[in-house]
Amino acid sequence: PLTPERQLALYRASVTYIKASAADSKRAAREINEVGYGDADAICGPLSIAILKDAQLVPSYLSPHDYWLLDPTKGPDKRLLQNAFPATQWTHDVIQTPINKVNWMLTPLYPGDFMFIWHGSGGNFDHMLVVSRVDAAGRTYAVTNFGTDEGFLIAETMLYDPNDPNAGIFHTWTKEKEAILGSTGFGGYELWRMQPQ
Repeated sequence: PLTPERQLALYRASVTYIKASAADSKRAAREINEVGYGDADAICGPLSIAILKDAQLVPSYLSPHDYWLLDPTKGPDKRLLQNAFPATQWTHDVIQTPINKVNWMLTPLYPGDFMFIWHGSGGNFDHMLVVSRVDAAGRTYAVTNFGTDEGFLIAETMLYDPNDPNAGIFHTWTKEKEAILGSTGFGGYELWRMQPQ
């Protein structure tokens, strides 16, 4: 749905948040969260909104901090999502299929898609991200925060490869329930997608 120009703006906005280490990611998380505290393990919502703001895909008045620890089932948080993704410009779908059971060839993600991923039974965290790019082979990427042996990192990661179900962080997050480095997606996801302009 995004024009090539908007896709490029989104990608450029996303890569400015990539950090080389867990320590740098922690410092960046505090800056993104705007309140002088926060950690890279829980920065997914503010990070996603910051990227979308920088790419001018959501209103400039949004505060990334408001999307910290967001829960789409709560009234105030529903309103925050409606402010960011008004129904006149964005579609919203609730998909209950676990992310490791989705056929990404039939239902691919696109640049600019905002996802709220539900941990479900066997997961230990919910997660938010914005798809930053899709390559020529259909491999889909996001600049997001994720656990590593050295700590939480903000970096670009491949979400999935439609030709290899064992590749990408969606596979990692659903490979082992209650994984030490994090597991999610067993409860499906919610998807906000900008309508073609």
